[in-house]
Amino acid sequence: MTSTSATTRVLPTTGARGGARRPGARRPGRGAIGRVVSLDAARGLLVLATVAWLAAPRRPFAASEPWGAIGLDAVALPAFAVVAGCAFAMAQHRGWTSGARVLGRVALLLVAGLALAAAVGLIGGAAAGIAFDPEAGTLGGLERMRVSGPLLQLGVALAALGFLGLLASTWAGWAWATVISTAIGSGTLWLSAGLCGGAGGRLSDACSPATLLVGGIADAAGAPVDPAVTQAVTTAIAGLGLSLPATAGAALAHALLRARSVDAHQRGRVIGYGLLAAVLFGVLGILSYFTPTVWLHPPLEPATALWTPPLTLAVASLAAVLASATHPSVDTDLRGGTSALGAFAEPFAAVGRISLLAVGTTLAARTLLEALPDLDPVGWFAALGDIPSIVLGLLVVAAWLALALWAQRRGARLRP
Repeated sequence: MTSTSATTRVLPTTGARGGARRPGARRPGRGAIGRVVSLDAARGLLVLATVAWLAAPRRPFAASEPWGAIGLDAVALPAFAVVAGCAFAMAQHRGWTSGARVLGRVALLLVAGLALAAAVGLIGGAAAGIAFDPEAGTLGGLERMRVSGPLLQLGVALAALGFLGLLASTWAGWAWATVISTAIGSGTLWLSAGLCGGAGGRLSDACSPATLLVGGIADAAGAPVDPAVTQAVTTAIAGLGLSLPATAGAALAHALLRARSVDAHQRGRVIGYGLLAAVLFGVLGILSYFTPTVWLHPPLEPATALWTPPLTLAVASLAAVLASATHPSVDTDLRGGTSALGAFAEPFAAVGRISLLAVGTTLAARTLLEALPDLDPVGWFAALGDIPSIVLGLLVVAAWLALALWAQRRGARLRP
């Protein structure tokens, strides 16, 4: 397995430098860690938490609303974006990024998201008895397809991240990209709060960046506002909002790479650069939170900060603090070898390597089951209470964990 660890590139190992393997040397054994295990493990923990949330028919915590209450699920997508940004930076460091790779992953997410939306539309159309008659303007339910969802939002975020990758390739470059992205996001909040002055400067479902954009274009064209267009624009803007934590993740990974560029006092440098990134993200998040006050409006309410700079930068700052502790302790010791803690992180890392498959499949199953209005299997199971739902969620988590470990031991590549 080709190593993607930052440490194996810059640290000397026994009998070789820079992680290079001597001719005739043995490949690492099955227990050897050839990837950035802390990164994969962080992704795996997020995958397991998200799968449990999606699989449980009755959720003990309320789900988030676009411009309303925020639940625990609000942290998942920004955290995924941070990890995706870290992975992008590691691939960039190894020279594995290219326009074709980025476009391929973006296309995969967009196609998967649209296919899922189309399937839900067809199921709903069949339940409502809508015929496929293009002349009559009915497509069996496809005409009511909702262009939204986390897969589409992540696709937009990765597209923006790939564009920024053409301009930034160092710690300083990605730090400036984070600052500029924060300024754009904060400026959007500032402008939207001013335009929503009639509502007391409060952003809501009826007055948000997406509704203001669609409404302004519709007014200029003299046409009514189409709710489907508003939903599609909302999805795109939410994806652009998720590109900010992805950019912060890339800056964090390059900060850790820079800390690993010297042999002496590496652990202290890793912690220092990680905390420096956390401070940067935290300061930017605080500034973006109070940005609407420039027009003497109240600051953005925490309950309406879903996937806006205050929330996403807070998640990125927390991720930087965690990385400052986990990366130097899990991935390598001061001699450049593999830490014993990597063995405990490896099961979660195995799940992280099938993240898109696990989350995408579970999300598709949940969405399609919810689209069955007559049967309503999700509602029936939720009526059984919290305990059966929690047990079902844990069983699905155990199934994905077992599949990931089996694939790792067999050497099978399950990532789409």
